[in-house]
Amino acid sequence: MLILNEPVLRAVLRMRDVIDAVEESFRSLSRGEARAPERLRFALPEASAVLLEMPAVMSSRKAGAALGTKLVSVFENNHQKGLDTVQSDYLLLDPDTGVPLALMDGRFITGIRTAATSAVATRHLAAPGQTCLAIYGAGVQGKFHIDAMMQVAEIERVLITSLTEARARELADSAQTRYQVPCEVVAPEQAVAAGILCCCTSSAEPVIKGELLRPGTHVNAVGAYGPDRRELDTETIRRSVVFIDDESAAGREAGDILTPIAEGAIRASHIKGNLSDLVSGKVGGRTAAAEITVFKSSGLAIEDLVTAQLAYETASARGLGVNVDL
Repeated sequence: MLILNEPVLRAVLRMRDVIDAVEESFRSLSRGEARAPERLRFALPEASAVLLEMPAVMSSRKAGAALGTKLVSVFENNHQKGLDTVQSDYLLLDPDTGVPLALMDGRFITGIRTAATSAVATRHLAAPGQTCLAIYGAGVQGKFHIDAMMQVAEIERVLITSLTEARARELADSAQTRYQVPCEVVAPEQAVAAGILCCCTSSAEPVIKGELLRPGTHVNAVGAYGPDRRELDTETIRRSVVFIDDESAAGREAGDILTPIAEGAIRASHIKGNLSDLVSGKVGGRTAAAEITVFKSSGLAIEDLVTAQLAYETASARGLGVNVDL
């Protein structure tokens, strides 16, 4: 079995390749060649924790066969022990035998595939032409989303807003150096004027006010997880053409969607489609330059699977990672 840690994953996974792999995985879902059931959630109230499992399988005529699962633990008290709250590992299996092929760092897999999925949606929904990118949140997902948006949109300027100004300035400086575009730290009310907004925060309350959105804006929302948290207010959803990753994910878990429905502001039919519908052409995307579009993602196991498979194949070809016998 091949062990792939974060440094190896950084060496073998290029954002553009992950974007292409994720897009093809959603086409496989549309063709019925992949399955990603609703994540298994096992609560551990005695430890203020939860354990999640996210299996997926693919037998695509184009992308090939793959099988694997991600384990995620969220222990709220870990910070008291100097540990990250979220721990994650990915186990890739031989789809014909079930034999373990690779064990890899799940947090890096999650980070890059989440931004890549936003990039797929942006590729199909954002208005064409040069635009300004706004990033809400200066953490891991903020970094990944800048990289992902640079691959699929003509970004001429980057705005970053965060509760932690020092982290926002560090991200702005590193992004400006890497991509050679102006990057600056701004207040949330300034960031909302951008053409592409990426919400990558841990906020439980909306960070986007729909009344401030400009015509033609595209919004990716990935930070809020769970039915009682949201980054987008009801007016944002009401004004927008909305797509989700899948009914089994954002359709059942995302407060950004569930709260407006509970308030009676929208019906479930307000959701225009899943990402698989969009990339396969079953449902059209943007129909007018002035439309506001939203992509809400809670994360789907098929995204992890194809990213892990790509990492395994590339690392194996390059002789990277550590082989162990169980």
